[in-house]
Amino acid sequence: MDRKRMEYYAALGYRAPSATRLSTGASVQAPHGDASADALELPPLGLEDLGALRERFLRAPDEVLTRVRDGVGGPVSEGALVHALQDLEQALREPEAALQAMRQPPFQARASVSLPPDFAFPLMTREIPIDPVRTRFEPVADLRGWLLFSGRAWLHGGWSRAAFRRHDDARHASRFRYTLREPGPGRPVEVALFGGFGTGEYPARYVARQLIMRGERLEYAVHLGGVYYAGRQGEFDAHVAEPLEPLLPVTTLMTLNAGAEMRSGGTPFYRYLDERRGASRAKQVQEGSYFCLASERFQLIGVDTAYFEPGRHQEPGLLGWLESVLEEGRRRGATNILLSHDAPYRYGAPRPTGLLEDLRALVVDRALVDLWFWGASPHGALFDRGAALPFLGGSLGHAGLPVPVTAPGLSSPAPVRFLESRSRFPEWTGVRPELGNNGYGSLLLQGDGTLGLQLLDWRGNVRCTAVLAREGDGPLTYQHLQEAEPEA
Repeated sequence: MDRKRMEYYAALGYRAPSATRLSTGASVQAPHGDASADALELPPLGLEDLGALRERFLRAPDEVLTRVRDGVGGPVSEGALVHALQDLEQALREPEAALQAMRQPPFQARASVSLPPDFAFPLMTREIPIDPVRTRFEPVADLRGWLLFSGRAWLHGGWSRAAFRRHDDARHASRFRYTLREPGPGRPVEVALFGGFGTGEYPARYVARQLIMRGERLEYAVHLGGVYYAGRQGEFDAHVAEPLEPLLPVTTLMTLNAGAEMRSGGTPFYRYLDERRGASRAKQVQEGSYFCLASERFQLIGVDTAYFEPGRHQEPGLLGWLESVLEEGRRRGATNILLSHDAPYRYGAPRPTGLLEDLRALVVDRALVDLWFWGASPHGALFDRGAALPFLGGSLGHAGLPVPVTAPGLSSPAPVRFLESRSRFPEWTGVRPELGNNGYGSLLLQGDGTLGLQLLDWRGNVRCTAVLAREGDGPLTYQHLQEAEPEA
């Protein structure tokens, strides 16, 4: 690949693997036994593939538009896609001219947007600059980036996949079941939950800063999936490994895979798990793409909804494993907390998803799940039980992606108890009011079996506080829920 084209890719956000990697003796087998970088992950779109994508779009526009919209997570018009394809072809043919154009003021989207000089918050630092002009990862404004770095996956259906890791493999004596510290009087267990984190953009960096500042109080953290654009090694290095590195000596970090990670075949995802464990960090235990952290009173159960089919969980061996851990938790009276990237239902959609249909026998018919958190919906929300949904729900996929403000009052399969409908910046700033607020969740597991839950935004503001508990042998319910007062 010529140097100027690589410079153009880098200017639009391409991340090559870092030269400094965690020291590890573990290894990940490359597809076809080839350890080269090109074999391990999805390459950027080239001229030949760009032409093939354009031809497919001409033959089957609805199919390509659906793939692009699903990939970027937003509405992309036919005209916008046509313009982006034409723009990219010219840029790849003349990368030097494209680089020069990017340095000109007309290219700087929303160049008049700037933060007021008195904008500040307690965690703000010069080490994480805030640039409201940046439009990286936005569905339409960054369509060139999404096409360049995910286009091959949309054209070819993904990349060569790493071998799937199973709990019943003799190499995994843990069976992917690990110990969760038992909370005691005055010693709750804190668990951070966040999805869509892997962007490297400033909201995600400020979420990471909050987690790091919690220090040893934060014993567990779970990323609910989403490393963008396509789960490449360089994207894992820059967007996940580097910002979360300070957590690893004190916090057990678990990560789920999403459709984005599978665009590069999952090899960088598995490699990151191995690097975490292989750097002599006793707290890093995760071996595969699903897991169960169990204590006497609680179970955190992460499931893979991306490797075999995006948004589904139909593989018989995985269903059997999930059934067994849910049954064990129920027998001893533990609270079963399910974690996934994809969602059982979505705010604004009239019906549940295929994932809920896959797990209906376990989570609806037998009601083995008490609380379900997911990361596919890029906004914060809490849900109550519905008529045919016997579990509490939470959407926590808003740690890093830029998304439009979520409008209240839309339809929902389950009753909405809290919806993050604020903008990323305070209203008084007048800055980017169309962008939704980013954030994460903090779960406190108490010794008496109750749960405390907070949703916080990227600047550290508490947006919602809840207490969840049972009455006798009844279901888990919201005993208390309070939304924060409007921001001054």
